[in-house]
Amino acid sequence: MSLNIKNARTVALVRELAERTGSSQTSAIEEAVRMQLKRLDAQHGHPEADARLARARVIVAEIQADLGEDDRAAIVAAQRDLYDESGLPR
Repeated sequence: MSLNIKNARTVALVRELAERTGSSQTSAIEEAVRMQLKRLDAQHGHPEADARLARARVIVAEIQADLGEDDRAAIVAAQRDLYDESGLPR
């Protein structure tokens, strides 16, 4: 794979970033792009993940609506059997 950058200013910035971080130019570009994508996701969300989360919340709400008191008590009892007071598996 290749990426040909024909902008002298960009090449200089990548070179400086690589030197300052002690990494290769490829690693410097990869990390910078990864960080920018992470910032964008934090600012604007990730549409696919947001849609999956919304669907999951609907499913959970439907399940919770169908649970009776006996069901809820059974779940609490099972959790007590599976996990200690710190929330760690027994």
